[in-house]
Amino acid sequence: MKKYIYCLFLFIISIYDAQVNFTNIPNPDSNASGNDKVMMYVTNTSEATGVKGFGLPAVETPTDLPYTGVNAPSVSIDVLKGMLIFVKSTGEAMVFDGLVWSKAFEVESDNISRFQINSVSTTSGSVLLPINSLIDKPNFLADPLKLKTNVAVSGASLNRLYVRQTGLYRINLNINFTGPAGSFSSRLGAGLYVNDAQRFQLLESTVNYDGTNRKINLDFSVYVVQGQYITLEAVSEVGGTTSYTVTNNSYVTVEKVL
Repeated sequence: MKKYIYCLFLFIISIYDAQVNFTNIPNPDSNASGNDKVMMYVTNTSEATGVKGFGLPAVETPTDLPYTGVNAPSVSIDVLKGMLIFVKSTGEAMVFDGLVWSKAFEVESDNISRFQINSVSTTSGSVLLPINSLIDKPNFLADPLKLKTNVAVSGASLNRLYVRQTGLYRINLNINFTGPAGSFSSRLGAGLYVNDAQRFQLLESTVNYDGTNRKINLDFSVYVVQGQYITLEAVSEVGGTTSYTVTNNSYVTVEKVL
């Protein structure tokens, strides 16, 4: 038994020593050691506790990955099996199996889409919200749910989110308003329509956060079927001649819950 334990210990040590050491800290703090078998330290020197974690080496695009294209190996590089590299443009971590790269995991969630709302004005108290299909992952605008994929960027479709998967969705609206004095004396809010039939209307008092701009944040939960579409509008409690402008610093986030 002692012989087996000793052999197992040597095996574990050999695996540990085989790890790649990328640590290169000229002035390591008390929590960092050049002998640690980690890939990369991520530290915050302005706080008392130095080490916050470790990160992956990164490249800009998939074509920047090593051992791709003309440099792809013809024989498996076994010593590099399991190597991870993060690709910034796609938000994916890629794993190398000795021959080719494949997706290990995505940092971006696959069940949440987020869009910017185009600026729009009203003098009647209500206005449909035009939803921009722009994908800008560095600024958290993405559409894994395909709600705006292959959707027209003008006409009625500009205001619509097309449901590709039947399910329960949580919809968050973060709307910024500007307007003349008196525009915000009553509550403002939003309405949600499915195939142009109103399902919900929520109102709340706006928050004045800089003297000119007002903000509301609303949540809807709605069950929708594949092929239906969702439309959103900004509304005033009073309506009539209420005037305001929804700024393009407004966003809608859609999460598929079930």
